[in-house]
Amino acid sequence: MSHRHSTYRSILIGLVGGAAGTLAMGQYWTRAAPLVEGSSEGDESDGGGQDQKPKPDAHSIAPLGQVHEPGESSTAALGRLAYEGVAGHAPGRQTRAALSEAVHWGMGAVSGGLYGALAGRGNPLKGAAFGVGLWALIDEGLVPLLGLQDGPAGSPARGHANRLGAHVAYGLGLGLSVLLLDAALPGD
Repeated sequence: MSHRHSTYRSILIGLVGGAAGTLAMGQYWTRAAPLVEGSSEGDESDGGGQDQKPKPDAHSIAPLGQVHEPGESSTAALGRLAYEGVAGHAPGRQTRAALSEAVHWGMGAVSGGLYGALAGRGNPLKGAAFGVGLWALIDEGLVPLLGLQDGPAGSPARGHANRLGAHVAYGLGLGLSVLLLDAALPGD
């Protein structure tokens, strides 16, 4: 019984740590990603221009085809698809933004719960490795295969590097938060 209680505790701490990791990921996108992207002057191939109209993915690897709309993030696509499945029509612009955020934070928390179940005690390095694993398996693999984002060839190297950096930031935030929460909260 004590082992089960300990596992539940680890999962709950991981869920909270996942939210903290999601916050760290958001900070990465705000502060570090623009530095990695650099200047896009004269380089229209990276989609950096704000006035460019998004184009359909010419590099899709999805067996069932592209389900995201051009320029739509994977979290926005997933939120939109869920909404359309329930409501029977497309959500409005504000609802799309809220759904994208909900999917993003939900995935971060659930992934943190998985980390808690697998890793138990927190460790920033284990968390960073977990973040790299999420990037490789989910962001670079499953998401393009499901047609929720462009295939790997549809993004420049800087885009892949930024997504990797964001997932490392997530993992570091997750691992550190779980470590601190585990130490601060009473044990079983």
